[in-house]
Amino acid sequence: MRSDTDASGPALPAARRRPMSASSRPLENPQQPRTTGVHRAPVHAHPTARWVRCLQPRPDATLRLILLPHAGGGSGFFRMWPALLPDSIEPWAVQYPGRERRAAEPLPARLVDVVADATAELHPLLDRPTGFFGHSMGATIAYEIVHRLATEHPTAFRQVAHLFVSARQAPHHPRRGMIHTLPDDEFAEVLRRHGGTQDAVLDDPEMWELFQPILRNDYRMAETHRPTPTTPPLPVDITALTGDDDPSVHSPAAARWSDAGDGEFTHRRWPGGHFYLVPYAAEVAATVARLLRDSAERGASAAT
Repeated sequence: MRSDTDASGPALPAARRRPMSASSRPLENPQQPRTTGVHRAPVHAHPTARWVRCLQPRPDATLRLILLPHAGGGSGFFRMWPALLPDSIEPWAVQYPGRERRAAEPLPARLVDVVADATAELHPLLDRPTGFFGHSMGATIAYEIVHRLATEHPTAFRQVAHLFVSARQAPHHPRRGMIHTLPDDEFAEVLRRHGGTQDAVLDDPEMWELFQPILRNDYRMAETHRPTPTTPPLPVDITALTGDDDPSVHSPAAARWSDAGDGEFTHRRWPGGHFYLVPYAAEVAATVARLLRDSAERGASAAT
């Protein structure tokens, strides 16, 4: 089935989908990194799972990668990633309510509820080294999920090998302003500058009426959320990824993610804006795969 989401646009509610052209062509699969570990029996989400879905089952994968989309986005945002990741990594995506396959469900009220419900479905999947990659709002959710795993599911948390935070300021460096309260025209202009919402949505009154509640609600959740303190730091490796021309995340604010973990920290910068990872999907996926593999190998060495 075709994805419900454009490569960089918001998730289309299933009840009123419209075809939208992707903003980038498929990119070639990067060289597969070396894998480590032993084969484990496949673990799958329960058939009634709502929050997570496997983008491509890989029973022989030794690693997992959980992908979390941005405000207004859906799991389909990562539809190209299975082709860009090595066979050693099984890709999963988090599905938010009110869009795509969950279009009939109400929008979530609080980000903390998203974290709690997603964690409840995710923790059984952590039976092997796992990375979390969140983009924009998804980075905040990924950070909070890893924190919740550490406090409520310590056995599962031991399998968290790497946290990737994309296009997001550090939790203790909050962004100023409340975008979700802006008038319609100003709100739309912010979305246009960020580059994550297609002009077809912003310029079409019917489409805008359809998407605006989803976008505003996600921005409201993210902007009113009180993040978990970075002290004490998480015992995980963290990589911050940013676009050089991102108007919403400046490099120093992203670099402060180094305070959130006491493992290895890396800050990778790419040309482009808030959605730098769309044109550089292959390069970003290759970087994530390599760093996740390296973290898993260090963890395996430390355990022996």
